[in-house]
This record gives sequence, C-alpha cells and structure tokens, in this order.
Amino acid sequence: MSETLLIEEICKECGSSSFATTISDIVCSECGTVFDRIIEGSHFLERGKEGEKTGSPESRRSKSTFFKVNDAHSAEKREKYRRLFNVANSQYDAITENKSRLLGILTRVGLTENQRNDIMFELKRKYNDERRKGNKITNIFLIAAALTIRFMKNQRRATSINDIVALFKAHGCKLSAKAVRDYIIENNLNYRTSSAKEFIPKYMAKIRTNEMLRDRLSQINPEDEYNVEKMLTAIEKLAHKLSEIKTNGRRPSVFSVSCIFLATNLVGQRYLGQQLISKEEISRDCQIPATTLRQHCKYVMDHLKLNL
Repeated sequence: MSETLLIEEICKECGSSSFATTISDIVCSECGTVFDRIIEGSHFLERGKEGEKTGSPESRRSKSTFFKVNDAHSAEKREKYRRLFNVANSQYDAITENKSRLLGILTRVGLTENQRNDIMFELKRKYNDERRKGNKITNIFLIAAALTIRFMKNQRRATSINDIVALFKAHGCKLSAKAVRDYIIENNLNYRTSSAKEFIPKYMAKIRTNEMLRDRLSQINPEDEYNVEKMLTAIEKLAHKLSEIKTNGRRPSVFSVSCIFLATNLVGQRYLGQQLISKEEISRDCQIPATTLRQHCKYVMDHLKLNL
C-alpha cells in the first residue's frame, strides 16, 4: 500500500512533484524513480548500565519507539543498503532468549539429550499456540516447569512440584509451586500420579549417608563386614512392603519417608530392642516437615496396629 506525499522537491527524471511511499522507499508517482530510502526500526528506551535491555518482553514492546531515516542515495546505489530492522515481521521469542538456561535446568533434573529435546519441542509448540491465540505469556518458565513435571511423572521418575520449582528458582526463575499447580489444572496437563514406592530409592540414598545410623547398624553383627549394607537393603525392602498401604490422598513423598522411618525402627526393635533413628533425624536428612511426617507415621501405625 502506498501513500501519496507532497514534497517540495522535483523528480529529476520527469519533473513531477508528487511522490508515494512504499514499504521501504519514497518513489515518484509518475515514473517510479526512487527518491529516498526509508529504514524503519525500533529501539528500547530503557537500558541497563552496560547497555542491556531491561524489563519484561511486554514492557519492552510498550516502551519501544519507531523512527524513519531517509537514505538519500541514487537508485543505482540502492542495492548495497539493507534494512536495519524488520519490525513488521519480527517477534520476540522467549524460548530462544532463555534456551541455555532451560537446557541447564533440564540437565540438572537428570534428563538425557533426547528427553531434553522432547520437552523443548513440546514447550515451543505450546508457546507458539499461545502466541497465535493472542495471549500474553509473561513467564515462559511456568510452562517449562509444568511440562517437566508431567514428563517426569509419566516416566515414573520420583519428583514433586516443590522439587522442580525449587530447581527453577535456583537458576533465577521467578516461580511458585501454586502458580505451576494452577497452570497444570487450568490447561488439563494430565499425568500419571506418583506412588510412594517411587520415592523410596531417592530418600534411601540420603538415609544411607547418615553416619549415626550406620554406627548403630554395625552393632547388630560386628563380625560381618557387609552387615551395614545388608541391613540397609532389608530396611529398603521392608519400606517397599509398607508403601503398598493405601495412602488415602496423602503426599507420596512424605508417605515414603514415613515407611522408611517405620521400617528402620522395626529392624532396630528386632535386633537391638531400640529405635535406630528419630523423627527429627530423618526429617532433617530428607528435608520433610516433622509435623507432617508424624501424622503419616501415625496413620501407618494405626493401620498396622503397631506400637513403637
């Protein structure tokens, strides 16, 4: 689409004073000779101390300004000048800008290259769908966290929303567990629910490094060099058996720790006649609230009619 302009200049080819603007040029309306070159671009008003762009993508767009530059060169030299910016077709891509950070987070989760690529492909597809709908996406990490949680749970990997959100926060992402949970519910990101049995190997790995527990287990059969490892394996097997109890909506991660706690003390009562670990110790090692752990332990003990 062109717009006719009245300029106080005269075309050198035909003498006309009527000019029109195209996408990139000002041309004579009569003979089409290029009069001026138009370069459209944009720049951001707010920059940091070192010249970096500041603010969110939305604020950058709202604070951008457009300018036109007349490139007064003859038509034969026009081809050597290129447009500096293409504002009409360019779009801010949050995934491209944060790709390295996202890949770093997925690597910390423990995913392989193919698994990381699968999540990034799904993230880009969902991001583009939101943009086509005209929705403003202010936090790309919200979508990434939700997709990571769904992928991990469908792969039967022991994880929770709080663990994934804590990992994103460690990389400087502004996120909350409630926001991720709400996003999963609103967008119907269905996934296979976790079971307590999946979390037992994860928390047993932390229990195995407890030196006080290992010292107590070594008293059961001091002559056996591999006694401690055998006892820890027996505790893990017993915890797996206890985790088969119906949780009735209790958190699988905390329920698995309660099963490990009871299994450890059942072994201690059998061989030493005393507890091998306290609720405070296992709560500190597994980073589980002691009050919540106590409630889960009471539920299992009441169900099995135990008295420890």
